[in-house]
Amino acid sequence: MFYRFMLFTLFSVFLSTQAMAGKFEDAYGPKLYDIEKDKTSVRFVTKMCTADIIQGRFNEFFGQIYFDEFEPENSWVDVTIDTSSLSLDKEMHGNHIIKDVIEDVDILNIKKFTNIKLKSTKLERTGMNTGFMIADLTLLGETRPVKLEVTFENTMKDKYAKKVDDGKVAFSAYGTFKRSEWNLLYGLDRVGIRRMGDEVQIFVTVTGKLHEEKEVEKEKEQ
Repeated sequence: MFYRFMLFTLFSVFLSTQAMAGKFEDAYGPKLYDIEKDKTSVRFVTKMCTADIIQGRFNEFFGQIYFDEFEPENSWVDVTIDTSSLSLDKEMHGNHIIKDVIEDVDILNIKKFTNIKLKSTKLERTGMNTGFMIADLTLLGETRPVKLEVTFENTMKDKYAKKVDDGKVAFSAYGTFKRSEWNLLYGLDRVGIRRMGDEVQIFVTVTGKLHEEKEVEKEKEQ
């Protein structure tokens, strides 16, 4: 009788432990998030010419984040940007409308290439909430790797930053790339004040909202 009681007790403890582990995984395990457009920004800075800094942003995009809080190396980001949603901080450059120049065939060629894609391939953790993200950047139909500095942030429910919102995740990313690596050579052959910059700085801040489906695979299907 005693042994039966002990077996029953151990079995009950096992089931209780499994249930608690399941609840812990549901609460803190890896989750899939949909990007919230109204709380996300995709910006860039470059030199239109030597003395003219251009700042721009894309206003239409969509994508998802798979975030593993305890093993960030398993996380991934996949974003698609609508090239026709470009907006700039200034309208004119000399006698030219800058937006027309950038959207034309010599630079973004938005009629042929309707989107830009950024898809992470590797995450390297450097601190509690920082790391490097290696991602494939598809621009003008060509895909090349870029390296971004990433900071993960808790999304708070209240203005006093005391309650974490479990239904959301946020991060920011910064990096640079050379457009010549994508064979985007417009303006690089000029000299002096007319020469356009090769380096493009990109800044991304993203907030993701928990995807409606509870069960997601830990590795994204390719």
